[in-house]
Amino acid sequence: MGYECAEATVRPTTGVRSMTLRRTVCTSIAIVVALLMGIPALASAQDDPEPGPYLPDFYEGVRAAGAGGAHTAITSGVDSLYQNPAGIARAPMYVVDGTFAYSPNGATIGAGVADSLHNPDFGLGVGYNYFFGTGDHDHISGHDARVAFGVPVVPEQISIGAGLRYLRFSDETIPITDDDDSQALIRGLTFDAGVSVRLDDTIHLGLKGENFIDHCADDDRCRGATPTRITAGFGAGFETTFLISGEAGLDLTSSDSPLIDFAAGAEYLAGHAVPLRVGFERRAFFDRNLLTFGMGWRSEEFGIDASYRHDLSNPSDIGYMSMSFSLYLF
Repeated sequence: MGYECAEATVRPTTGVRSMTLRRTVCTSIAIVVALLMGIPALASAQDDPEPGPYLPDFYEGVRAAGAGGAHTAITSGVDSLYQNPAGIARAPMYVVDGTFAYSPNGATIGAGVADSLHNPDFGLGVGYNYFFGTGDHDHISGHDARVAFGVPVVPEQISIGAGLRYLRFSDETIPITDDDDSQALIRGLTFDAGVSVRLDDTIHLGLKGENFIDHCADDDRCRGATPTRITAGFGAGFETTFLISGEAGLDLTSSDSPLIDFAAGAEYLAGHAVPLRVGFERRAFFDRNLLTFGMGWRSEEFGIDASYRHDLSNPSDIGYMSMSFSLYLF
C-alpha cells in the first residue's frame, strides 16, 4: 500500500498532466524527507537562546509572510529583496510596492521597486523600510535599505543574484557619549546571495545566504536580529493554481552552535484572482512558532495582499500583520 511513484498510468486526455502532477508530488515528498532526515544529524546540544532585550521586527514581504516565509525557491519581484535576490531575475516583471506592517514591537512603513522587464539580461530591485517601536519598544527606531540584482543564467530556468543591505537602528536608552553614533543599536552594511532553479513548470529549488556580516553576533543588545543564515528551499505545483513550498535553514551566528529554522506554506489562486495562503514558521533562537495566513487580490495592473502571523508561544497576544499594494508596470 502507499503512494506509488515508480509508475504512472497515461490516459488519452489527461495522461501528460496526471504524470506531471504525480511526479511533482513524488519529488516534493522526496525533498521533504531529505530535509527532515538531515535535521537530526545537524541538531545537537545547543545553548539556551538569549535574544537581545529590545529588537526591531524586519519586513520580509507580505506574500511570503502569509505562507510561512517559505519563499526561498519561488520568490519574485520586490519580495526577492527579502527572500532571495535571485528571484528578481526569475521572471520578467516591473512592479512597485508600498507596504505597512505591524508587530507587537512596533510598525514598519516601506516601499520598493523591481524591474526585470526592460533589460532581459539583468534585473534590479531597491527597497526601503522605516521601523518605529511602540510600547516597551518605543525607544527603538531605524532604517533598513536594500538593493539587489539578479541575472538569468538560463532565462526563466536558472538565475543568480546578490543583494546589499544597509542597517541603521538606534536605541534611545543607550547612554549618550561624545560619539555621534553612541546610541546606535545596529549600524553597517551586510549582503546576501542566492540562486533560483526552475526544473520544469512544477518544480522549483532555491538556495540563499543572508546577512553574511552579522553586526549583532557579539553584541548582547541586539543578538539574533541579523543572523547569518544559509537556507535551502523548494516549491512544487503550478504558480497559476496551487503551489506548496518549504525550506530549512541554519542560523550560524545567533548562538554558539548552529540553530535550525524551518518553514512550510501553500498558496491557492482562487478564480485566477484571489490568492489564499497558509503556512508555518519556526525560528529556533527566539523559540518562536508562527502560524501564518494570507490573502489578496490580483489583476493585470495591480494587486493587494495582506498577511497575519500568530505566535503560538503567546496565543493571547496580537500577532504580526502586514499589507501591501503592488502596481504592475509594462
